[in-house]
Amino acid sequence: MQNDHELRLIIERAKEHDLEALSRIYEEFFDRIYGYILIRVRNKEAAEDLAGQTFLRMLERMNGFNWKGAGFRSWLFRIAHNLVIDLFRSRQTISYDETVSKVWGSAEDSAIANETLNEVLESLTLLNENQRQVVLLRLVGGLSCRETAETLALSETNVRALQHRALARVRKKLKVKTDV
Repeated sequence: MQNDHELRLIIERAKEHDLEALSRIYEEFFDRIYGYILIRVRNKEAAEDLAGQTFLRMLERMNGFNWKGAGFRSWLFRIAHNLVIDLFRSRQTISYDETVSKVWGSAEDSAIANETLNEVLESLTLLNENQRQVVLLRLVGGLSCRETAETLALSETNVRALQHRALARVRKKLKVKTDV
């Protein structure tokens, strides 16, 4: 979508179940929603299911969406965020090895990606839950500071502070690692 005006027009058409508008929304946001969920759940099949559920729930609740509160991106990521929380409440975690194989597929791909993935996941474990959410929504989801604040029900100032602290912590960890 080029701008908020274009997005508003597409949302209004989607509220009337215009298939072209719904398709554009899906194409525009699916990869970011899926990426956000995949990093949170660390399971390819679960991420695909939750991304699909996010868009189904969007469709069910589209008429209830209005522009007075959060923007559409924030609203959509909030749906994904809530579905991830529901999943965590309802199941046990899976092993790291199972996660890597499901995310990366083949053993060769897993081996190549394992080291990088391990560093990223290790860095995320240094962060508290709010910092982790902010980093994922901003960097993976591509949300603005304002949209992230709306999604997590925080102030923009708090989001900026959380992001700053999170990135400083990760930088410090990576610097220590490269100095060794």
